[in-house]
Amino acid sequence: MRKDYEKLFSRLETPPAPAGLFEKVMLAIRKEEKLAILKYRLFAFSFGLLGSIAVFIPAFRAFKAGLAESGFLEFLSLLSSDTQTVLNYWQSFSLSLLEALPVISLAILLASALTFLESLKMLAKNMKPLVFHQTLTF
Repeated sequence: MRKDYEKLFSRLETPPAPAGLFEKVMLAIRKEEKLAILKYRLFAFSFGLLGSIAVFIPAFRAFKAGLAESGFLEFLSLLSSDTQTVLNYWQSFSLSLLEALPVISLAILLASALTFLESLKMLAKNMKPLVFHQTLTF
């Protein structure tokens, strides 16, 4: 019985592949590869976005506490209460302001804000092709 099947299949000719089949298959593979990379990027940028939000809140609290501890706001209030004296001694006043500024917490706050904005930009930039791809497949 097995030999009958072998004879039958040995006489059958393989039908020719449709024109352009290879190109269509390769194009579909490239699209799926790009989609996989895009999904990975979206995950990474979403993780960066959430991470920057998680860092921003404690950094803001630390900056706020640093401003209160250093007396920066009291120095700054001199601008409205004693403007003439501040203008006369503006160099000493500006150095006092810089010295009272909590630089490390400010740097962490700005870094987390910059990371948030950059992640949001990249997330929005990478979201366009994904939304466009989803509308094409339905």
